[in-house]
Parts: sequence; C-alpha cells; structure tokens
Amino acid sequence: MSDTDELLTFLTDLNQEIRALTEAEQEGALLEEKATEYMIGMLSDAGETEDARVCTSIKANKANQIQHKINGYALSEDYETVDLFITFFQEGEEVRSFPKSEVTTAANQSERFLKDVFNGYREKLDESAPVYDLAQVLFEHAAKVVRARIFILTNARLTSDIVLPDRKLRDTLHVQYHLWDLERFHRLWTSRNRREPIEIDFEKSYGKPLACLPMPVSNNDYQSCLAIVSGTMLAEIYERYGARLLEQNVRSFLDFTGGVNKGIRNTIRTAPHRFLAYNNGIAATAEDAEVREMPGGGWAIYKVRDLQIVNGGQTTAAIFRTQRQDKADISTVFVQMKLTVLRRPEEMDEIIPLISQYANSQNGIQAADLSANNAFNRQLEKISRTCWAPAIKGSALQTRWFFERARGQYKVAYNRELSSSRRTAFEKQNPRKQLFSKEMVAKFEHMWNGYPHLVARGAQKNYSEFLKDKLKKDYLPNNVFFEDLIAKAILFRAADTEYGRGATKIGDFKFLTVPYTLAFLNHLTGGRIDLFKIWKQQEVSENLREVIRKLLYVVDKFLLDNAGGKLVSERAKQEDYWKLLLTKAPTSDSRQKMLSLLADDFADPQQQKKRYSQNNDELAAEERRQEEESIRSLGAKAWEIIEQWGRQTDLLTPHKRGKCAAIALSINKKRPLTDSEVENGRSVVDLVLEKNPQLLEELYAEQTVSATATAPRRIITIEDVAHLLEWEKANKKLKADDAGFLIKIGKGELRLSDSVKGKVWYLQNSVVRHGYELPQVQSV
Repeated sequence: MSDTDELLTFLTDLNQEIRALTEAEQEGALLEEKATEYMIGMLSDAGETEDARVCTSIKANKANQIQHKINGYALSEDYETVDLFITFFQEGEEVRSFPKSEVTTAANQSERFLKDVFNGYREKLDESAPVYDLAQVLFEHAAKVVRARIFILTNARLTSDIVLPDRKLRDTLHVQYHLWDLERFHRLWTSRNRREPIEIDFEKSYGKPLACLPMPVSNNDYQSCLAIVSGTMLAEIYERYGARLLEQNVRSFLDFTGGVNKGIRNTIRTAPHRFLAYNNGIAATAEDAEVREMPGGGWAIYKVRDLQIVNGGQTTAAIFRTQRQDKADISTVFVQMKLTVLRRPEEMDEIIPLISQYANSQNGIQAADLSANNAFNRQLEKISRTCWAPAIKGSALQTRWFFERARGQYKVAYNRELSSSRRTAFEKQNPRKQLFSKEMVAKFEHMWNGYPHLVARGAQKNYSEFLKDKLKKDYLPNNVFFEDLIAKAILFRAADTEYGRGATKIGDFKFLTVPYTLAFLNHLTGGRIDLFKIWKQQEVSENLREVIRKLLYVVDKFLLDNAGGKLVSERAKQEDYWKLLLTKAPTSDSRQKMLSLLADDFADPQQQKKRYSQNNDELAAEERRQEEESIRSLGAKAWEIIEQWGRQTDLLTPHKRGKCAAIALSINKKRPLTDSEVENGRSVVDLVLEKNPQLLEELYAEQTVSATATAPRRIITIEDVAHLLEWEKANKKLKADDAGFLIKIGKGELRLSDSVKGKVWYLQNSVVRHGYELPQVQSV
C-alpha cells in the first residue's frame, strides 16, 4: 500500500471514529466537538497533554468575523502550563489541504484568546459559561503561567513544512505552537501512540556542545557520560518543555514545603556557588545522543534525542522556580548530570524505574510510585472479553462491554475480523457506546464510592489515585466487581443524559455535577441501590432516573451557590466541599419520599451479602456450568443443523462451524464440553438469535420429531407460556427481555407462531437446571 493510500485509509478510519462518537451521544453533538475530544485523547495517550477538557469559546465581532477561538484546554496543577486546543475538522473522505494562511489564522485566534483572558475577559462572561473557570484562573494566576502551548488540530494535511516560531507574550510567557495535521496524527498512530521525543541541539541552541566525560568501556546495553550543566541552561530547558521533561520521573515537584526542596531554594538564594557541592545532581536518560571529541580536545554531547530526567525533577523545577519567583541569580549554579543512553528502547519501561529507584535519595519514594503495575487492568481486560452482558429489552442479542487497557485495542480487534459481515457482527456484539477506558473505570468507582472530589481533579490524577489504592490492597477484579462497574457506568450515562446538552441542559458544570450527584445518591440511599439489577437489565429504572434528575438540579445549584467566591472547578477538587454537600441532605419527608420511590431499586440485603461473599472462582465456575447446561439443552441434532446453516449462509467461520460439530459430538458421547466449546457455543447461539430466530423453529421440529420414537410429541401452548411466567415470577431466573417476551405472548401482543414456540421451548429448557419442571406433554 502506498503512503497516499495509507493516509487515506487512516483519514477514513479517523472520520468514522469521530462520527461514531457523535452518533453515540443520545442528544447529539457537534462533529468539531467530538473531533476535538478524539484528537485530544490521542495526544493524552501519547503523553503530549494531560487532563485536557473539551470547552469551546468563540468570540466574533459585529461583522461575524471570529476574533478568538479555542475548542479545549488543559491547565497544569501548578498553573505553570496552559494548553489551548483549536480544531479545524473537515468532512469528506478525501485528503484536504490546510494552507499556511489558515494555520496563521488559527494561531492568531488562540493567541487573542490568551490576550483577552489576561485583560480581564472573565468580566464579560456569565459565571456559568464553560470557559469562565479557565478565564478566571488564568487572570488570577497570570504571574505563575510560564508557558502556553497552542495545539492546532486538523484532519487535513499541511500544504508545506510550516514552522511557527516560539514567541514571548507579556515578556514572561513562553508561547509555543504545535501543529497536528493528518500526517502527524498518522505518524503518532503508526508509532502506537508513542509521544514525540524532546530533541536538543546544544550547539545550535546554546552556542556550544555540552562538555562531558564518557564511560571508558562500552557495552551493548547502554552508554553513560557525566556532565556539568549550568543552572541557566537547565532552567531554559525546563521553561521550554516543563513537565514533558519529567514524564519518566516517579514524582512531581513537591513545592517548597518539603525539607529537601526548602534546602535547594535556600542554597540558590544564599550560596549558589555551593550548589554543586551540596546537591546530588540529576539522572537523565535518552534514546540517542551524539557524543564525540571536540576539535580542541575532550568530549562533548552535541545532540540528544528523547531526553528525560528520571531522578532530580525536583532539583530542576526548584532551580527554575527560584529564579522566576525570587528573581535569584543562578549564573553560578551548576548541576552534575549522569546521562544514560539506552540502546534497547523496548527495555526502557523496565530499566528507567530501576535507575530512579537506585539513584534516589530524596523524600522517600515508595515501590508503588516506581511501578506502573497493570495486573489489575489485565485482569479487568480478561473479564471484559469473556463476560457477556444480558440482552437489553426487546432484543435477543447479548453484548460485551469492551475495556480498552490501551487506546486502539478496539480498533485492532475490529480489524482482525477479515470480512465485512464479521466486522458488522463484531460491532453488534461489542457496541462502541460500550467501550470504556481505565480512566473511566477510576471515574465510575470513585464517584460511586464517595470520592467525587478526586474525579473533579481530572482523568489522569483521579486514575493515579485509584491505581495507588488498588496496588496498596493488591486487589484484582472479579466478575462481581465487573458487573457492578458496568452498573455504575450505566448510572453515569443515565445521569449524563438527564443533565442534557445545548439549550435543554441543566447548567454548565456537567463534568462536576454528574459525579457529585451519583456519590450523593449512593450516600442518601445508604449504598442500597441494586447494582446487580441494573447489570441484569442494562438500564436504569424510570423511578431511579426520576430521582437522579431531581438530585442533579439540587447538586448543580449547591456547586454554584457554595463555592464561596472561589472557582467552582477548583473548589470541587477539595474533600471538604464534598463533606459540605453531605450536610445538605434533604428533609426527612423528602428523603422518605425518595426512598419509597426507589423501593424496587434496592437490593435484598441477604442476596447482596451472598453475592459479595462468593469468590471469583466460584462465580466463574457457576457461570460456566450454566452456560454449558444451556448449550447442551439444545441437543446434538440442533448443533448439526446450526453447523449446516452456518456453512450455507457463510455467517459462521470454518472455526465456528468446527466447534458446532465438536459440541454435537460431545453431547452424543455424553462427555463434558471444553471451555472453548462453551465460549464458542454461546456466541453462536447469540448469532443465530440475531440473524435467524426462525432457525429455532427447526430446532423445535427436530426435538419433537426425535421424541416421537419413545414419547408423545410436545405442543407449546398458551398454558405453557403462563406456566413458565408463573414460575419466573417466583424464581427470577430469566433475563428481563426474555420475561418481557413471555408477557407479550400472554397479553396477545405476540402470536404463538412456530418461531415464537421455538423460542419458548428454548427458554423452558434453559431454566430446567434451576428447578423448572417441563409441563406434561400433549399427544398429537
């Protein structure tokens, strides 16, 4: 495939992903808004930005010409860095051009936004405006903002190599421009979302190479050298790259309150010439470095690629901040640097934490900080690939909630399906709207468990806190955890929908109000909401939805009215704000009405206790046993018919058809089904129910024909339906949609045709294992 064809394919895939995101919104969304969300997501996964929010602000003049525009932003916790995103999304399946004139226009529009904000733009905004918080924060903390990174995002292609040079705004603000066009996003995608490396040419940027002492003996693993770096150079590098320079560092700067950081600051202010003697220096890594002899003798580092400070991030940040905040003279400050060039990039994730661990002597770092242990995520991924969610009401198709441990896994799995029919089937069984990430896991868990203030701190920070807790407890998820997690996801999406969009929305703080509301709901109900019921029905009841809707208004008003003059988004990050909400509980009468309304949504305490007491092995074993019994209940002949149908229609792969034959053989020989037979059998049944429910008529016919040799033939009657419904009311073993199917027959809404009889027969046999006794047969 040519480069042009590859780019066109990537554009098609990119646009499809963005349209899918747009269509998944129940109340609709703008393509540009979802394009921003998707592209920011790619940049976040690559480490190019962190905790970014989609937030559109467009200011036009009387002639309707756009004066300033942004589509999103990210703000570092220390206010040093602000990222602004401006998006230009073009529809169509052809690669379009993005000329230099439009790039310049985009840069000017986003730069004007910055100027407007620093000039008090917040005063012209309503406090409920989505961009108000950003405008307020930037105005109040203008002196702290060191760098503004303007990201120009587009699905078009730049017409030439355009370079927008860095510039200064207000003398102290370093403005950088990052152009992300179709080709650059494609390179990011093909590199598996690896961040773009920091590259420094010391001779070009600082007038001369960095003198060093290289390791005298070489090896195949790494190359090391020692250098003395001036405080001025280190501060300039940090000013330009900020936290990107410290991405592999195990911990962020801890401010000047810690003893070590106070010491660094005091040394710079009172005895800068002694800094080299007092400080341990920094440890850095690189993917590549140009180290060679200088013309006058000695060795030097001329260029470095993918520079990362893995130990000494506090030293670096402290030098820069002391110079900036205290106006300290750092011309006599020097720092020892050990640079390690790793020759095997695939081992970086393993080696870098060890370099940090063995080198570090500052502020005690725990092992959990040094290891991105992903056993939790891997286990969750495994469950999500094997756990089928109950079919939604009115459908016989079971689906999966697809957990993406890493961005792009869904697309990879989709592309593995070679035919269009298989890809369509994959999308039906794994709907895009049921795709969720590890950051979403942290959001769902923390909001429900009473930590909405952590959710308010942003996706990455919230996830980091969540993972720390799971690592500390050495916790691995099981099926019950997964079912409850999905129930929380369904609750979140229901609340998100109820909050609304556009003109019908409750307010402008959905990203805060929704998690706070659900945390409040769980608190008010004493944790009694039946998550298992939500999982089984794959939806929220109307009564529960009504309560959520009312609470959204209450909580949204609370967030706006109780910020105490501070920014709502900043106040919501504090735990005491959450505790303040807990004191605002409704009156006893209101609470009693709410509890009465939710009576059917509460879990039975005994059943709940029993469910949570089961360990993962017991749950998995029970689930597998039920699946096998369901598959065996169809009989060997039925599986032979299904195998023939799959071959004739080409809806079953040769592998699946082989499994059908194997299942039939196992049933005939009365031997247990293998795990592979159970898993494939379930997916085949789902496909049959989706593509050809009439096939159940054939299964029914085969069953009754074979029965005539030894017993009278069974006829499915309306009495059989009533019998099954009565049993189901007492035992609650059928899925909600299957019970609804039977109710429709009982009400006369569904005619008892042969295909309907076939499904009733299938449902009868599926609950025999739970104690259901088949009715007496009638002779024909």
